[in-house]
Amino acid sequence: MENLPIILKPGKIKSSILLIISIGFVALGISLLDRNMLIAILNIVFFGLCFIVFLLNLIPGSSYLKIDERGLEMKNLFRTTFIPWQAVNSFGTKWVAFNKLVVFDLNKNLAGEKLKRRQGGFPDTYGMSAKALAELLNEYKAKFDPSV
Repeated sequence: MENLPIILKPGKIKSSILLIISIGFVALGISLLDRNMLIAILNIVFFGLCFIVFLLNLIPGSSYLKIDERGLEMKNLFRTTFIPWQAVNSFGTKWVAFNKLVVFDLNKNLAGEKLKRRQGGFPDTYGMSAKALAELLNEYKAKFDPSV
């Protein structure tokens, strides 16, 4: 195990590729302006928003996963969420579309009755394979969760 806290950051290559693809579709939308105005504008607006999101992801400090003794701190597009170790039963992997992501089951006693879903997930694998990240998180949960 490594020294804590561990801060994992999303891969820059993935965001850069998606940024370039968004630029391409915005350019395609601009070229369609004289042929089909509605589709061109929808294309420009949608992929323009995608461009902004992927650009924000490239800013240092905008997205990360921090692992420490208290739990996990996930920051995505400058929004921070803290998940204590006690609130999670276990970490696993799940295929969502074409991506294998890390998911977690929430402790029903601690999550409260207001939650409709008892499962959460991470938006990225932070430069690791989903399986390796899930194993790492389960290892730290076993070490720091007193209820285990």
